[in-house]
Amino acid sequence: MSRQTAREALVVVFDATGEFNQVNGYAPPDLQGYDKVLNIYSDRTHHQQESQALEHNFYVFTLDVLVKRSGGETAEDTLDSLHDTIRSTIKANQSNANWDYLSLEEPSDAYFAEISGVAYRVESHSLSVKETT
Repeated sequence: MSRQTAREALVVVFDATGEFNQVNGYAPPDLQGYDKVLNIYSDRTHHQQESQALEHNFYVFTLDVLVKRSGGETAEDTLDSLHDTIRSTIKANQSNANWDYLSLEEPSDAYFAEISGVAYRVESHSLSVKETT
């Protein structure tokens, strides 16, 4: 499995939750005003060669959850709900044909951002993936 394959598989897993309006395997410069977005992109990679035939590949991806701010507590409540979706999806998909385990590195980082003139509440998670050997 390559890092690209892992990233694309994560997109499929999170898109299947139906909780996000858009799930991207990259960080687009314009979110087109969507109100619940998940961007998944590469962060760090580590390859550990044990022997000629045994290699462990570890990939770290950033998962940015973006919620359009429209006033009141709605964005914060939605961000809380999507945080729970991230955690439960990772727990439910610990192992498959692409990876041996997923590990949500804590703590997440929550902040405010403006993208293409639209105000967003953002929470950034770090997800470690160990490739299936």
